[in-house]
Amino acid sequence: MNGSKTKAWIGAILVHIALLAVLFFSVRWKQVAPAAEETLAVELVSTVAAPRVVAEPAPQPAPAPAPTPAPAPEPPAPAPKPAPKPAPPKPAPPPPPPAVKAPAPPPVVKAPAPAPPPAPSPADIAREKAQNEALKRAQLAKLAADEAKQNMKLKANEEAAKKEATRKLDEARAKEIKLSQDKANKEQQTSNAAAAAAAQAAEKQAKELADRQAAERAARAATDAAKTATDAATARARAKSEGDYVGKIRAKVKGNIILAIDVAGNPEAVFEVVQLPTGEVLSVRLTKSSGNRAYDEAVERAINKSSPLPKPDQADVFQRQLSLKFRPLE
Repeated sequence: MNGSKTKAWIGAILVHIALLAVLFFSVRWKQVAPAAEETLAVELVSTVAAPRVVAEPAPQPAPAPAPTPAPAPEPPAPAPKPAPKPAPPKPAPPPPPPAVKAPAPPPVVKAPAPAPPPAPSPADIAREKAQNEALKRAQLAKLAADEAKQNMKLKANEEAAKKEATRKLDEARAKEIKLSQDKANKEQQTSNAAAAAAAQAAEKQAKELADRQAAERAARAATDAAKTATDAATARARAKSEGDYVGKIRAKVKGNIILAIDVAGNPEAVFEVVQLPTGEVLSVRLTKSSGNRAYDEAVERAINKSSPLPKPDQADVFQRQLSLKFRPLE
């Protein structure tokens, strides 16, 4: 861009130099031509007799007519006056002196008309044409230089406007980006705070739930332990009651066993007995034989004979179906 400015300035300087040169030669040529004409006129006049040349005065322009004033309104007619008395006659004036004639003016000699200027030579015509063309070229060059300078100025202004618009656009974008980042940061902070509060609340709820569940487990464990202990005690008590109940039944049945022969060893016979709540025996069935038929039959007869069977001390110990075991030596 600096190189273009330098070229434009050099072109403008050259154009101005050409214009000055053309003007200088044109003025010089015009001064030389009239000087030659003036010398020729003086030589022609110098050959004529020397009468006194009086130039005719230039006719003066006629004065402009004065504007005609508007007629004044006629005054009213005065009242008639009485006729004055006639004045006495005046003496006659003396006669005027005789007029003296002025001398006649000398004759006016007019200056001869100037000789017509000589026709320009072809060299003069060519020189004038060349000067006109040079002047025209110089004017065109100056117009081109001025136009180039104006274009450069317009281009510089456009570039400056573009830079300014770009700068403003960048500032607006940067401001928008900063606002977006600030908004995002604020939203992120709010979200982080909400997440932290939610996490704290969740942790608190989880701790409370864990504590509550631990307390419930401890309570259940204590309850289960107490129930287990109670159940164990109840089971033991029930087992004892059942044992006592079955023992009383076995004792009564054993007292009714009548066996004529001795049984070798101590075999076990198991019977299934179904009874009523009143202890009356409904059925007796051998589920396991002792291996001694006579002993098995003797035990079955003793069960039926023992009806009604003894009742338990506690009603809940009663069993409708009993499994009774018998051995000869027990």
